[in-house]
Amino acid sequence: MILRKLIASTIMAISFLAIGSGAQAASYHFGHLLSGGGPANIHFADLEITDIGSGHWSFFLHNIDLSAFGSGAFIGSMAVDGVTPSSVTTVAGGGVSNVSKSPGGGPGGSFDFRYDFGRGSDKLKTGESVSWDAFGLGSSHLPFNGELALHVQGTKFSPDSAWYITPVPEPETYAMLLIGLGLLGFSIHNKKQGT
Repeated sequence: MILRKLIASTIMAISFLAIGSGAQAASYHFGHLLSGGGPANIHFADLEITDIGSGHWSFFLHNIDLSAFGSGAFIGSMAVDGVTPSSVTTVAGGGVSNVSKSPGGGPGGSFDFRYDFGRGSDKLKTGESVSWDAFGLGSSHLPFNGELALHVQGTKFSPDSAWYITPVPEPETYAMLLIGLGLLGFSIHNKKQGT
């Protein structure tokens, strides 16, 4: 009986934390091949999104390492399955001078729009970062894993570009986390009762 109550309260606490933190900011780690040529699983870029409020979102993309794709590789765009912003502004000082939005994009045209990073020789290469703000997104939820896809271009693979998403955690991962937290709480409870 005590174990059930403890597990139930642990699940509720995790749910509140997930909902509360998910409403403000989210982190994404790209590296799961969706389509094209390249390694199946490789962590090469991180994205931070902050929902500032009133439809204003802030983005920070860090291109960690593209060396596995060859010396000419760069991140050309990010496709989004979600609400299209009314406007986008680039934060000065990043790896590219301009972030713009374009309709459609992504493999198979299954994404609603994309953010394009630079043009011509203005490319987002290894070790570079870029920040931008998007407006007019309303009170939409932050994207879930799989709703964003990075386009790596100019690779040494055939075809010479690939789309990568953030891996979607398996339900078993969440179940193991909850069980582990429940057991931890149970052992703490037993320890307190023994003293």
